[in-house]
Amino acid sequence: MTSVHHLMALLGLLGAGACVMGRLTGPVRDWAPPAVVLAVMALMVCGVGGPTLAAGAGTVAALALWTALAGQAGSRGTAVVDLATMAVLTACASRIGRDGAPGHRSAMHMSGAPGTYDIRLFLLLVVCWALARAGVRLTALVRTSGPPPTDGVGAQRVAALQEGGSVAMVVAMAAMLA
Repeated sequence: MTSVHHLMALLGLLGAGACVMGRLTGPVRDWAPPAVVLAVMALMVCGVGGPTLAAGAGTVAALALWTALAGQAGSRGTAVVDLATMAVLTACASRIGRDGAPGHRSAMHMSGAPGTYDIRLFLLLVVCWALARAGVRLTALVRTSGPPPTDGVGAQRVAALQEGGSVAMVVAMAAMLA
């Protein structure tokens, strides 16, 4: 991996870690899905690919469904969008085997070989993720009479940690596919 991809991998893992940290005080149904995403991302960074990552993508997709059905009502929508996006990113990364395609140094850096990803996929994934997250927020605003009340500075810090972690996680993982 090049140094930029090392940096993106570290940024993605830190983002996933921030998502887990922001939810640790809640019940297992809140912090378990981001913890599984962190584990799957660690496997990706270590160079695991193929069927193992495909199984990881399926697990993350199942967790997105579970979160949609059993997650915390206040943050369910954004969590489902994040999990679904990470499932798609993991499925994209699973296309490359453990040693990568010919000419690749690792499973994480996939540009340069015919039939692999380029910057357009990165932009598509990030734009679709951002639009879905915005749609969740706008839907919540339309359903209520205004922005939800805050629980104070501590709750705002936790929300900022979770949002920042989500951005870092998705952008970094999508950038590694580009």
